[in-house]
Amino acid sequence: MVKESTRDSGVSVQDRQRDRAARGVRSRSAVASMTSERPSPPRRRRPALAALAVLLIVGGAALAGLLALRLDSREPVLILKQDVSAGAKITADMLGTTPVASEGLALVPESQADSVIGTYARSALSKGQLLDTTVLTTAEPFGTNQVQVGVPLVDGQIPPGLRSGDEVRIVRLGDGNTPVQPLAVGLVLGASGSEEGGLASGGTTTSTGTVLVPALAADSVVDASGNELLGMSLIRRGVAVDDARLQVLGGR
Repeated sequence: MVKESTRDSGVSVQDRQRDRAARGVRSRSAVASMTSERPSPPRRRRPALAALAVLLIVGGAALAGLLALRLDSREPVLILKQDVSAGAKITADMLGTTPVASEGLALVPESQADSVIGTYARSALSKGQLLDTTVLTTAEPFGTNQVQVGVPLVDGQIPPGLRSGDEVRIVRLGDGNTPVQPLAVGLVLGASGSEEGGLASGGTTTSTGTVLVPALAADSVVDASGNELLGMSLIRRGVAVDDARLQVLGGR
């Protein structure tokens, strides 16, 4: 009995060892199978990233170089140091300079300042404005049949914000017994005592203006302004001196 139990026991131990060995082999096989089925990690595209980095560096350097060239290409051009009325003669004290990239523009270089002095402003120009050859004329802007007349500008009798370069219709106001009498079409050249770009800002007779009118209408305009019966209505803004449609009204 003892021998048989020992034999049975020995067989059982050997069987268990074989079973464990078999289980170990199967486990390693399963692990190897799972490992072989696992997808491989994607390849890193390091050459492409390096090429992109090089392109970015080269592009940035090229952009910086272009900006530097643009800055270096700036040249001093003429700029106005004060407001200039339409038809006014350009003088040296009106001019200043500022550096700009003026390629392809009609701006006047500082080196050509002498060619500008003595010319006339075709239209009203503002302080700080870059001087453009298209707003200048070498010809005398006023003909022999045109007269500059100084007139008081009374609030309520002129359009608000009237300024240099405005083309206006000038009339003699009626007094209840006489109707309004048209006098002329004129061009406002400038004014003194103006505020915020206008020639009158409120109250009565706050400023005095200079108006270009046909010579035949000058006496009538002076008479109406002297009697405080001068009125104006706006026709066009920003009119150049040589584009103004001056004319006598009222059949004169």
